[in-house]
Amino acid sequence: MRKIGSEIAQDWHAEQVKAAVRMRGETLASLSVAHGYDLSAFSKALKRPWPAVEMIIATFLDLAPKHIWPSRYDTAGRPLRRPSNGRRMADARLRQKSRAA
Repeated sequence: MRKIGSEIAQDWHAEQVKAAVRMRGETLASLSVAHGYDLSAFSKALKRPWPAVEMIIATFLDLAPKHIWPSRYDTAGRPLRRPSNGRRMADARLRQKSRAA
């Protein structure tokens, strides 16, 4: 959540996004396929940041992504960078190397 003025902006609930898309005559799956993505790709963007997909959904709804997911965007509308989980990747590489040895 991010505070905007005196109000705290909250991301839309996943069901609100799905309902808004359905009210315009489509489903997340149909939008996903129409834009060359896997059938479930757009529903994944409801759970974790995916700026390219968020932009498609927001454009379909005639909104900016920052209005649907304010916690994922700065005030200028740029996606916020999430800290990478470099530790997990380093651990995976070490496990892979130990198996190869």
